[in-house]
Amino acid sequence: MNSGFVTQAHVVVLCDGCGDRYSETAYDQLCFASANEAIAYIARRGAGVGWVYDGDKVLCDGCVASARCAEHGHRFPEPRRRLLAGKNRSGVCSVCGINDSEIEE
Repeated sequence: MNSGFVTQAHVVVLCDGCGDRYSETAYDQLCFASANEAIAYIARRGAGVGWVYDGDKVLCDGCVASARCAEHGHRFPEPRRRLLAGKNRSGVCSVCGINDSEIEE
């Protein structure tokens, strides 16, 4: 039995795009015994939370969405006028979540 402070080696999965650590909830800390175990897990379970491994890079759901929008453009809902003194409300991309006022032209 180990007790106290013990140094252990393990593999964690980090997004190649932004560096986020793979987790399925806000509180879990997934660690794997090997890179092959991590790859198998991401290939099997990662798509359920939007992570993708293409054989070279692993990308989180946010980076996948951003890449999709960079390639195909953003998707904004139809503009609506609300009771805001006639002002249009800005839209949010339904794919990546960026606000249309944040897009640089």
